[in-house]
Order: sequence, then C-alpha cells, then structure tokens
Amino acid sequence: MRYREFLRAHLKDIIPDNLRLPSGFHVVGHVALVNLNPELMEYAAFIGKATLDYDHRLKTVAARTGPTMGIERRPAYKVVAGSRDTVTMHIENKVRFKFDPIRMTFSGGNKGERISISRRIDSGEYVVDMFSCVGQFALHIAKNNDVNVVAIEINPEAYAFLVENIEINELQDKVTAVLGDCRVVHPTHVASRVIMGYLHDTEKFLPYALEILVKGGGIIHMHKAVSEKSLEDNITCITDICREEGFVSEIEVRKIKNYSPGVSHVVFDISVEST
Repeated sequence: MRYREFLRAHLKDIIPDNLRLPSGFHVVGHVALVNLNPELMEYAAFIGKATLDYDHRLKTVAARTGPTMGIERRPAYKVVAGSRDTVTMHIENKVRFKFDPIRMTFSGGNKGERISISRRIDSGEYVVDMFSCVGQFALHIAKNNDVNVVAIEINPEAYAFLVENIEINELQDKVTAVLGDCRVVHPTHVASRVIMGYLHDTEKFLPYALEILVKGGGIIHMHKAVSEKSLEDNITCITDICREEGFVSEIEVRKIKNYSPGVSHVVFDISVEST
C-alpha cells in the first residue's frame, strides 16, 4: 500500500478527509523526514506514529517546521515520533555518512549529483569543496578517485561529523578538513576543480572560488536555486564576475531538481581560462 493511502486508512478517524496527506518522506539512516502542510501540523504526532508503523526500519520521524537558514545551512525539524536520538549512519553508494539530519542539511534529491560528480573527476586532480557540510561531495569524490580534496565547512557541528566521516571511510590520506568561512580560509591557486554546493546568492562566493583555481583556470560547479526567468541574468552575472577576475568562461547549466514552485536547483558548470 502506498504511503498516503496507508495514512488515510490508519488515520481516517483522526484527520479530516479534506486535508491532503503527504505522499512520501525522505529516509536518512533510521530517520524519516516528512514535510507537512501547516494544517497538518496539529496531527504531526499521529502521522509520525503511523509512519513508524508503515516502515519498521525507521526509529524516528521528524517534521519540517521551517526553511533551512543561513550560511551554516541549518534545517528546521522537530521529532514527532520515535527515538529522539537522531544521530544516524546513512550509506550512499558505499560511502558512509554519520550525522544528525535534523541539525544539518543532507538532501536526498541531490544523491544523483553527488554520485555523478565523482565520475567527472580525473585521476590526480586537486579539488576544493567550499561548502562541505558532512562531506557529501568530498567523500564521494575521494572514495572513487585518486585525488586530493580540501573540504571546508563553517558549521562546527557539521565539521565534527566531517572529520569523523573522513576517518570512517578511511580517507585521511585523500581528504583534508578545514573549519571556517570559505571566503577566509580557502587555499589559493591550487585546485583544478571547485565544488560550490550552496544554493543562495552563491555568485557572491564565486570570486573566492576563482582564487582557489590554479592560475591557468579550471572548472567550478556552482549550485544555485534560480527561477527560469532569472536564468539568463545569472549566466550574465557569472560571466561578468569571471571577466572581472581575469578569466574567460564557458557555462553549461544542469537542472538537479525542483526546489520550490517556479524555482529550480541548478548547477552552473563553469570552465574558465585566464586571459
């Protein structure tokens, strides 16, 4: 039985028929993350308990209570059913991630990009991940390639898990974790490739990404949430920033997923050469 149908059958005497129930949830380790419409929040505990009954692998259900906030990318969730121990182990394409999904962002919708980016890397590359969180991109890249990766993270909690995850995956000889604001603590003129996995005003960090690249240029994968009508303006902005920093650029755009109504999560693959 599908999840929504299961909820309707089990909660028919509790939740009014006119309220639209969620169609699914994201599983991160033993934690289910569910988005509920505002009118459903008063029934969150019932939905949480039913979710645990629906999938017995789960130990915790958490409901989103607001948007992800700030440069530290802190999500807003509260536990509505099950264990309050939300630190979990999540395995993705043989990479193991230990972290707390209600305190740091780990988007299930980005799984394909995390896996595919590791296949774009050439042996011997030097890669810098400017917004590493718990190592979502950095560890996939290092696990599957003979590379050096610098993983920068500003959130101290996420950084602690990043360091632990490097050890769990036995990647100490490939990945170096750095705590701090990537605009301040980044290395300069060392990388052939830079990952920018941050969605809001990401172009403000682009000059620092260009500083990270070797002087001849390289590739930047810049993530951003954009509306369709602003896409060309974003491309123009990227081109202008690269020019101001002494680079010519070629830009490809890839859509990762829908982010919100009328807004997509895209990646700008920016190839630059110094002028």
